[in-house]
Amino acid sequence: MAPGFWAAYAARLAIVAVVLIVLYAVARKLQAAKLFARSGRRLELLESAMLSQHAALHLVRTGTRYFLIGSATSGVTRLAELSDAELTGAHPSTGSG
Repeated sequence: MAPGFWAAYAARLAIVAVVLIVLYAVARKLQAAKLFARSGRRLELLESAMLSQHAALHLVRTGTRYFLIGSATSGVTRLAELSDAELTGAHPSTGSG
């Protein structure tokens, strides 16, 4: 094959590589700007705690409700629904004043 063929091939390959790099950079900028973020999310993960390699606890908010969720290899389970008072650490008085 002629040397001109390989030069043209390398030039085209370089152009494709540059286009891919530019597209990657643009995608990263858009992701950082959160242009792809969904507005009006109904679920929010507030906190997670890993219990083991395959088990975790998650505190999830949906609207004004809070749920403690357990996840493991066997599945996902709702463990409890929590109130605002339980989340802020306020406990009802026990009368031992």
